[in-house]
Amino acid sequence: MNIVIIPAFFQTKKNPTLGSFFADQARALQKRGHNVSILYCDTYSVKCIGDFVGYAEDSALDMDGIMLYRKRIFCPLKHGIEGYRTQFSKGISALYDKYLSDNKTDIIHAHCCIWAGYAAMKLSEKCNIPFVVTEHATLFQLHRDKISLKNNEYVKEVFSKAAKLICVSRAFAKLLSEYRNDIDVIGNVVNCNRFEIAGADSQKKEIHFLTVCYMVDETMLHKKGIDILLKAWKELIKKFPNARLTIGGGGQGRQKAIEWCREYGVEDTVDFVGQLDRSQVAARMQECDVFVLPSRYETFGVVYIEAMACGKPVIAVRNGGPDDFVKDFNGVLVSPEDTDELIQAMSNMIENRQKYDSYKIAAFVKEHFSEQAIADKLTQKYNQILSNMGD
Repeated sequence: MNIVIIPAFFQTKKNPTLGSFFADQARALQKRGHNVSILYCDTYSVKCIGDFVGYAEDSALDMDGIMLYRKRIFCPLKHGIEGYRTQFSKGISALYDKYLSDNKTDIIHAHCCIWAGYAAMKLSEKCNIPFVVTEHATLFQLHRDKISLKNNEYVKEVFSKAAKLICVSRAFAKLLSEYRNDIDVIGNVVNCNRFEIAGADSQKKEIHFLTVCYMVDETMLHKKGIDILLKAWKELIKKFPNARLTIGGGGQGRQKAIEWCREYGVEDTVDFVGQLDRSQVAARMQECDVFVLPSRYETFGVVYIEAMACGKPVIAVRNGGPDDFVKDFNGVLVSPEDTDELIQAMSNMIENRQKYDSYKIAAFVKEHFSEQAIADKLTQKYNQILSNMGD
């Protein structure tokens, strides 16, 4: 079938990993035999006029058989989520008219209601094409107060009119049940050809922990729990001085994390490796012994799944997303913001890492989150929608 994907954010030349799970899902659907196109608008407010003027993205890009069509849009009144709903929607409609109107589209699939879902709804009404929304946004967990009453009405309208509403975890679906009860749960996809076991398990004396996240600013550091991780690390290396921690990810918040390391006197045991592309992330995960990320909030947490696909046990937080897939055989869940529990989990991982079977961990990911597994689940949902329309 012909599928149009509309993401709420997407990769750029400066940030090629942004929204990588949207691109991965598109590739999975393409490999399943579908014809997939992506429509996206880059929106800029007055404070980003320099980026708008210096825009360097391709208007049409062939991503190995998936066509990405995009344009820039100037939104002088863009403030938070308030100012670009209409402009983004009009931009998506214009892209569709220019590039795809001559072809029959079967399904529109939007990622995030604000405002990709709104654009999908408007395009659906215009062209009489059913639309699906997969919701990922932690906005609904963290910043409900930032959704005005007016915008909340738009959110309700999008969720209610979608042919299917999908969430990436059961806890997130429960959170959104005030909008709609019939929510399907389908996790994000992992490329198990890129993220795979490489080499024999290491049983060296030292142990290597890895974390990877965006460090755009201090707000993101807080969200991802890097402050908690480094506080725990300060105590952990007193008992395990041979342990090493690698932190991957770029952004202005990285400097604050480096300052914490200096304050705690652990800079010699922590390596900051900067922004990583997808292949570099996979390589780092294959090299580490344990992946750890004590995020305060996660609607899903694709990096945990990627590490598990490489056969690595993970340490995550019992915060909704990871609860669905972190089990005793592939990792540990700790309580939110509990530094002592995190220290204990990391200590136990050092002392008992031999109990984790890399191949069993990777097999679990392949069964539930591989390209084929997720594409099959989505195809089933699409077919249900089209079948219902024919009745």
